[in-house]
Amino acid sequence: MPVNKINPGNKALEFIDYRVRDEKYRGAPSSEHNRYVMAQIITILELLNKYAPSQGLMAIRTTDISKRPENNFEEVAYAQFCNEAKQKAGIGTQDAMRKNLFVDIHRMGLIIRYNKDKEIIDTFSRQRVKFVSISNQGLRLIEARNILDKFFIFSRGIDNLVGGYVDIILDILRDKEYGIDKINIYEYMFFVSAIGVESSFNINTDKAVELIREYRNLTPIQRKSVIEILKTELNPKNYSGTKKNKRDFHNWHNKIAQIYYLLNQTVYFEVRGEQLVLKGGQNSFDESATRLDRSLNEKYQYFVKQKVSKTPGFELHHVVPLAWSENIHHFKMLDRWENMVYIDAFSHAKITQNKNKNVVLGVIKDDISLSDFSKNEVYLKYKENILYTPINKDTMKNYNDDLLNIIK
Repeated sequence: MPVNKINPGNKALEFIDYRVRDEKYRGAPSSEHNRYVMAQIITILELLNKYAPSQGLMAIRTTDISKRPENNFEEVAYAQFCNEAKQKAGIGTQDAMRKNLFVDIHRMGLIIRYNKDKEIIDTFSRQRVKFVSISNQGLRLIEARNILDKFFIFSRGIDNLVGGYVDIILDILRDKEYGIDKINIYEYMFFVSAIGVESSFNINTDKAVELIREYRNLTPIQRKSVIEILKTELNPKNYSGTKKNKRDFHNWHNKIAQIYYLLNQTVYFEVRGEQLVLKGGQNSFDESATRLDRSLNEKYQYFVKQKVSKTPGFELHHVVPLAWSENIHHFKMLDRWENMVYIDAFSHAKITQNKNKNVVLGVIKDDISLSDFSKNEVYLKYKENILYTPINKDTMKNYNDDLLNIIK
């Protein structure tokens, strides 16, 4: 039964029905469903730095203990490392460290994994891993001066793990014009997680907010009915064929619950029941309430300085993401108009699909390019893909250069 029959004409329900028809309905890949807190990850990194100092490579086991119980000679340090991790952090058996924790910690950017030829592998690669080392980012985390700076650096890692969604959520929750101060887990599951996804149901932030409002127009009983119908309909037993043809509501929900667990570990958000909100109040870190104030000032500054008006189909985007902050000072530097561009939704989606890594701003006459540190570039043609005043291009370029020299 399609959920839109609950309230015919409701755009949110129509979107849900459309989304679940796509084999990528669960959204982009993220965490390995591990449960940990920052202190445990720091302990693991400190131990890695102990057993493989000076960013040296540590050989790890490549076979499950059930298949080969003993460790060979080159795996002895790894066995000792895992034993001490289990004692001090409470997590990290040899198999779990290799197959789960190291996967997440690599995707967070805190370690580097290598194949048998000591070549760096991609964070989402299925290659067999033979060596690991602590990364520059991992060293910064364990060497940070205070707990707040550690939380900022760890939050940047979480952002990597959830695919760059920290900035998207900050944009939604901090924008007074959106009028949204909390996001229910199902609102994230159905709408927010569709932002910038490479799929048939890809939407932008404005559309996601519109759909959240539509969803909230339903009565509590209607919203409950939506969930109950989806639980019944999206059951693997109802589908035949390969795994990609099947749908699994509980698997999808568990994935989002894991994302909420991770977001709750950041300096930016906390989870209250099933609601994600900005961190603030008596339990927040010093200055965090002010730092995360729902202000539109810098957004307005962009439109004033660039002499442009709000235009349908365009979105304001931080070139260097706010989630790259490693302390309060960084956050304030990044949250300025000089670090923003007003770009078309299609270009913004390409940046989101690249996990917000297009942080290098280039100038080609009056056009702007945003590239990552490899070969991925989004070219923004003046007046077609980006709205700004070209007289500001040198200011934007110089500010970007300064930011990248400080935050890398």
